[in-house]
Amino acid sequence: MKDQLRAWLHTTLRHLDVDAVMQPAIAPVRAVALGAGKVLVLAYGKAARAMASALVRGLPGMRIRGLVAVPAPDEAPLPPLEVIAGGHPVPTAGSLRAGRRALELAQSVEADEVVVFLASGGGSAVLEWPLDDAMTLPEIQTVHRTLIACGADIVAINTVRKHVSAVKGGRLAAAARHARAHLTIEINDVPERAGAVVASGPSQNDASTLSECRAVLDQFALWAQMPGRVQERLRRSAVEPDPTWHLSSDQPRVFLTVACNRLARHSLRDQLLAAGVFVVDDMSPDDLPYEQAAQRLLHRLDRLRRRHRGRLVAIVSGGELSVPLPANCGLGGRNQQFALACARAIRGQPITVLSCGTDGIDGNCIAAGALVDGSTMARARRAHFDVHDHLQRCDAFPLLHALGDTVITGPTGTNVRDVRLLVHSG
Repeated sequence: MKDQLRAWLHTTLRHLDVDAVMQPAIAPVRAVALGAGKVLVLAYGKAARAMASALVRGLPGMRIRGLVAVPAPDEAPLPPLEVIAGGHPVPTAGSLRAGRRALELAQSVEADEVVVFLASGGGSAVLEWPLDDAMTLPEIQTVHRTLIACGADIVAINTVRKHVSAVKGGRLAAAARHARAHLTIEINDVPERAGAVVASGPSQNDASTLSECRAVLDQFALWAQMPGRVQERLRRSAVEPDPTWHLSSDQPRVFLTVACNRLARHSLRDQLLAAGVFVVDDMSPDDLPYEQAAQRLLHRLDRLRRRHRGRLVAIVSGGELSVPLPANCGLGGRNQQFALACARAIRGQPITVLSCGTDGIDGNCIAAGALVDGSTMARARRAHFDVHDHLQRCDAFPLLHALGDTVITGPTGTNVRDVRLLVHSG
């Protein structure tokens, strides 16, 4: 069963191939740019290189310039575009160079030029420039690290990010307000709900308020961890200027989502159905604490088994889970935390659980995630691992890797959040 789940995962990752999903977006860009034939590309995130490559190949004969901001250490040339490697999940000096250069290019846009924003997961970190020019890189990094570790969902995290950044919350598009048209093509890695935007929305007007930003800092007790100048800016009573800009009827704005978590889940579901498995889709655990998500999904899987005795039953789920980090966390990520929590609950049962990041990266290690079953706990005990201790320290990778239960795909070049698959074969 573990081999079968690995095969289903790899097929799903092939369905998310950036070249393939970008093809439907080429024609709209060509149609809007037809005439002047001038395109400014601003690409940012884990899939930025692949998205930009596909776009450039699909627009032969057009005058293209722009920037690709990618996670380090990828600095290979991509003519005619500039490439700057930034940090992920925390911005680096490269991220600031990318953010500053993106703003310069946006401000230089010509009236007959079309701007194409290529947005993908990780863009919040690899493309950054502060609203307060006096902010230092260590201060910016402190903001990002604090938000990542606090346990807040991505909408709340991005709400704060957008109120301290000069490129997020529509400000990058505002800098390019004189363009002929704006097109945003995104590979979506955010929740399927209001307020969720890819890469903190550099090309999308921000609907969040300063009061909502402050509420996040209040809820998660983050004020004391924020740098002094950030505290001062966010405590001011005045609201930051709205980055909204006005486009005339001949300056259209187009938004296209070419891949998302739903596409990944549907790929898994279709493969399971073809194999005769009774499968349901369950997004209810999205953004929940990982232990609560494990309990909820395993409880539903048990109900399915009771209702459909004699059949393989499965749950496909997606999105991301919350894992508050200890002061000195170990190696691993939210997928491995979730899988190890499941392993503790399914010991001795005919259940197999897969949890992986579609970007091929889970936390701070080489694994994309993990694949556990009813034998994982027994094997861990024989190898003298303390599962509870590894969970408490967020150190799931060494244990799971030693047992052969990690999934390693290498970076996939895309990101549509995580996928989870739970199968009961009893």
